[in-house]
This record gives sequence, structure tokens and C-alpha cells, in this order.
Amino acid sequence: MSKVKLKGRKRALQKVNIRRGSLKKGPDSGKLLKRMTRDHLDVLQNIEFVLVSAHRDDPRIDDRKIADALKASIRDDWSQDTRVQSLIDGLDEMRQMRSDISDNVWRAGLQTVLQSVHRHSSLMPGARGYLSFVSDFMP
Repeated sequence: MSKVKLKGRKRALQKVNIRRGSLKKGPDSGKLLKRMTRDHLDVLQNIEFVLVSAHRDDPRIDDRKIADALKASIRDDWSQDTRVQSLIDGLDEMRQMRSDISDNVWRAGLQTVLQSVHRHSSLMPGARGYLSFVSDFMP
């Protein structure tokens, strides 16, 4: 096998390992999901409503953009991608409406939904596995 092919395979494996590393469940990830679905299901529904509504308005939004928006919202960051930024803005508007909950609960909700995106999507460009999954629960 040529050196070019070996380097390509090595790079591909590194990307897979990085992705797997980011998806590893921490010791509390299952507890977080259970706690959020038990105690704060409404927060998860609020977050998912923003994401699904944005996708229905703009079908070019895919799971990768959803994940990017959730990550940026968790970090309280912004994006140069206009679609991702519109998702972030929508999440920020919903957060303002939900002033009755703490920032910790809101961030835990964002993290829980992000875990769901990783669980239900390949995150390849154009992938919509998560959006298809969650849309089944939205009116």
C-alpha cells in the first residue's frame, strides 16, 4: 500500500476516533438524560421545538447544523454560518422565555438534546436522522 493511502487511512481513523471520543458517555450522561426527562421534559421539548420549527422553515438545516448550534449555545458562542446562527438566536429567544429555570438546567437540556443528536445521526452533511426522529414527536 502506498504512503499516500496509508496517510489517508490514518487520517480517517483519527477522525473516527475523535468523533467516538466526543460521543463517549461520561459516568453521568445516562443520569442526566433520566433526570432531564423526569424533571424537565418541558425544557427538552422547548429546545426541540425551536430546532424542528427552524428545519421546517428551512429544509436545508441538517443534523450537523443542529449540533453546531447546540454546541455554540452551550458555550455561549456564535457562528459565522447564518443557518447555525439563526438556530442559536432561536434558542436564545426560547431561553429568555424560560426565565423560570436556571442556567444550569437550560445547559443540561442543551447537552441532553446534543447527546440525542449524536445518538440518532451520522452527522454527515445532509444527514437528518435526528430531525426525522424528533419530528415524529412534534405536532
